[in-house]
Amino acid sequence: MGKKSIKLLTACGSGIVTSSMIANKLTEMFEDEGYEVSAMEANPSEMGTYLARDKYDLVAYASPIDEDELNGTPALPAIGLITGLGEDEFLEKALEIFKAAGK
Repeated sequence: MGKKSIKLLTACGSGIVTSSMIANKLTEMFEDEGYEVSAMEANPSEMGTYLARDKYDLVAYASPIDEDELNGTPALPAIGLITGLGEDEFLEKALEIFKAAGK
């Protein structure tokens, strides 16, 4: 059985440093769980544009976001992935989201 693909959007204040760190961390975490991961980084003001153009399985954010722009895309706060606090809880919640979506 092949790997299931997931598409992530990570968001932080500038859309550069923290979102890249989160994307790298999530890619590693989810690949360890058997997923093939594609990730994009954005700042909160760009998030709506990305979500309008493409479908993402999860938005992971480290800065406040406008939840109205999610259009049904699941989102989880991800600052704990930088601090090291709550990684297991984040992984558990994300895997539940993917499972519910048939992934």
